[in-house]
Amino acid sequence: MIKMITEIFSSFKTSDILSLLIIFIILYVTQFYYKYFTRPNPLPGPFPIPILGNIHQKFRHEFNDWFMLLHKKYGDMFEIALGSQRFIVLCRPDLIENMIVPSKKTKYPLRIIVTEDLKEYFRTSGLGIISNEVYESWKYNRQLFTQSMSTSNFNNQAIEWTIELWEQMESYWNNLGEDYELNLTKWMRRFTNDIILRIATGIKNDSVLSYYNTLIKNDNRNINEKEKKKIEESESFIRSIEIFVEGMVVFFVFNKFIRRYVPFISGNVKRLLKNRDYLYDKIFNIIKKRRIEIDNTPLDQPLRHDMLTSHMIINTSRHLNVIRHEDDVLRPMEDREIFANIFDTMLGGTDTTANLFCFIVYYLGHYPEVKQKLQQELETVFGKNLTNPVTSKGLDELRYCDSVIKEVYRHIPVFFTVGRVNVENDNFGGYNWPKGTTFQMFLSAMMMSKNYWTDPEKFDPDRFYNIEESDKYLLEKQHVKNSFFMWGGGIRICPGRKLAMIELKCLLTLIYRKYNIEMADMNAPLKYRSDVITISKELIIKVKPRNS
Repeated sequence: MIKMITEIFSSFKTSDILSLLIIFIILYVTQFYYKYFTRPNPLPGPFPIPILGNIHQKFRHEFNDWFMLLHKKYGDMFEIALGSQRFIVLCRPDLIENMIVPSKKTKYPLRIIVTEDLKEYFRTSGLGIISNEVYESWKYNRQLFTQSMSTSNFNNQAIEWTIELWEQMESYWNNLGEDYELNLTKWMRRFTNDIILRIATGIKNDSVLSYYNTLIKNDNRNINEKEKKKIEESESFIRSIEIFVEGMVVFFVFNKFIRRYVPFISGNVKRLLKNRDYLYDKIFNIIKKRRIEIDNTPLDQPLRHDMLTSHMIINTSRHLNVIRHEDDVLRPMEDREIFANIFDTMLGGTDTTANLFCFIVYYLGHYPEVKQKLQQELETVFGKNLTNPVTSKGLDELRYCDSVIKEVYRHIPVFFTVGRVNVENDNFGGYNWPKGTTFQMFLSAMMMSKNYWTDPEKFDPDRFYNIEESDKYLLEKQHVKNSFFMWGGGIRICPGRKLAMIELKCLLTLIYRKYNIEMADMNAPLKYRSDVITISKELIIKVKPRNS
């Protein structure tokens, strides 16, 4: 068969091949614009071109900034095309009301349509929680995920590990000296990765230590070969997570033809797939090793409490709890299923918390009155004696700290858009939307709109602090319902939000009770990039003891 096809094509002249190529292009362009001009509910938006859609118009803009420009030009409901996919962008709270219903009867149980392109990248279709479009499977995995983070000792364990890692990082900062300029972005990405990996798998990756060793290595201090190898492995692991997240956009926007045959893009795709395989192999090796450890542990001996272990023993002779729901099949989880949940945990718990913490530090550095009020609250709750322990109860009492976190997120959300797909027809905004329509809730537009907020450009944590959630009248006077989103909303609300707040509040307490963080350059703008999420590119700081 292959020989026959080869003979057929070898009989073509160059002019014939060129003619076929031209015909193919004409047919593709015709089909593209026929589909565009006959689309249901045409909305205002930039005019797309074949293959790229509107992605070329983003040039020199971050995604968040580009969306904001489109919002100002086209209004509260517009459309864009990324590659061949159409997205309806919503910028008004009333338009998204049906999408954030926390009921299982919601018409919007999906974040995105998981295309064949994304399935190629993730290789975990129908597994985990992030890219899982199979509702029953997603629900079961979500329950397992939540259960793993809802044990009675989880809060205390998370606080204990955060304090332990902070004290380790603090010692490194002190060794580097007061005048050393720290890139907080690099430190925090490693800090959160160490925490989430330990919670997910029980393993200490020592990313913070490895990064510190890269710095002292640059100072020409002696590092032995074993330490060098550990540094390289740790840094490769951290970087691989960053690269994987960055690569989502490529598989989200470009179809298989472009990814394979457009020179620059195809080379980048090979790099992304190689990185994905490296990252997957690392996590599968952790799972394999842990399974051997469990098999070799006598039944009468306790196992450590982490997500990986709880997933491995579910519905086995060691299981502690069983999650039951309709049509539940009580069976042990396969390694691919376990991998998907562990991978999603690491993916969702590394960059999100790290970047938000960097943004908080940046704003506190530029608003000294806010920082002073925060430090006063820390002293009120925990006392001036630095030996007083940081407790779960104390963290819950940090209302102003909570308000600072929310106000920073309002100004620069890590997730500036949140996707939803309807599985039933729905009617809103004056249109009847057929099932399978993909929407993007543009949170930045809603959280910075003067229509929903008082002085939205002003950085003012008091807008949250002075309002009790139970006082509905005051809450609605301050900002319009559904105009603030920090965790996504609806049944797809972030399952790791509790852990993220524990990390953020605990770190802010540990650092700002004892230190003042100064910007190395007060005039430097906030350096960020927004693709899938908004990330801190660099944040250079100096750490000074408060009494100095």
